[in-house]
Amino acid sequence: MPSLADFVPLFAGQIGPQVLGRTEEPAVVTQAEDHVCQYDQVMGTKLALSYAAALEAVYRVRQDVGCEAALDLACGPGHYTVCLARYLGYAKVTGIDLSGPMVGVATENAAAEGLEQRVRFRRGDVTQLHQFDQGEWDLVSLTGAAHHMPDLETVGRIVREMDRVAKPEGLVMVMDLARLRTAKLTERYVKTLGHDYSERGLPAFLEDFRNSMYAVWTPKELATAIPTDSPRWWCHLVPRGLPTVQMIFGLPVGRKRLFVRRGYATREHPLIQDWYPRWEQQVSPQWAKETLREWHLMRMTISLASKKMFPPGK
Repeated sequence: MPSLADFVPLFAGQIGPQVLGRTEEPAVVTQAEDHVCQYDQVMGTKLALSYAAALEAVYRVRQDVGCEAALDLACGPGHYTVCLARYLGYAKVTGIDLSGPMVGVATENAAAEGLEQRVRFRRGDVTQLHQFDQGEWDLVSLTGAAHHMPDLETVGRIVREMDRVAKPEGLVMVMDLARLRTAKLTERYVKTLGHDYSERGLPAFLEDFRNSMYAVWTPKELATAIPTDSPRWWCHLVPRGLPTVQMIFGLPVGRKRLFVRRGYATREHPLIQDWYPRWEQQVSPQWAKETLREWHLMRMTISLASKKMFPPGK
């Protein structure tokens, strides 16, 4: 199991110019049964920390109102989609994914949590949201999927559609990984974090993770997907040093301030509270403790992230 000391060389390796170019993923739609099954186990891996980070960011950015309807694009097995209802209180949540098998598993996951009346899934192409009206959703999210798209033009088209279907007072949120500086650093990062997937017996998931790290966009690249004709202020969060995640928020029209409330207290994040006992029982107490330390590190890097603002129509 990696220790926090294993991350120090990763931070140091990010110093310098970007060298590694992008390699598009070999496949976009996850249909294979073993890949779907292994991806469905994400909440028992440290990738769950990315979901925790996304939930906390939405909690801090959104206003007290606007918790009715959420649309989650490229939802995969639906774990984050379910979290939007379970932990953030959205009354109606719809998840969309191009993979039929993923939609089937996601539907089962919502039912297992007793949320099948509030969380629904459908098969669909996230590049085509014509079935939704303008200003229909309080939150429109795309987590961990921008790098699945073939080019930045496609990503930009999706973000513009997300902007269109979100209510003026609603939020748009895009979160993804970030491509690291060199191939050597990327391989070390995959080995450090991928150790967790190997321990869980998830070789297909590890393969997908490695492919993703070569396909993700750099922060500079992803920023080009921000609409230039939007009435919203947009904010791009990029952790300094090692960008474990990057986030783009389209704020409610007329608002420039990003965060309107503080984050959760140290041990009060609802996902961490809920899953920590499960990690202790299903994996090991040591694994759970190490994961909690990594969660603190992730929160710290996000809290110190650079915040670049993009004004309306710019």
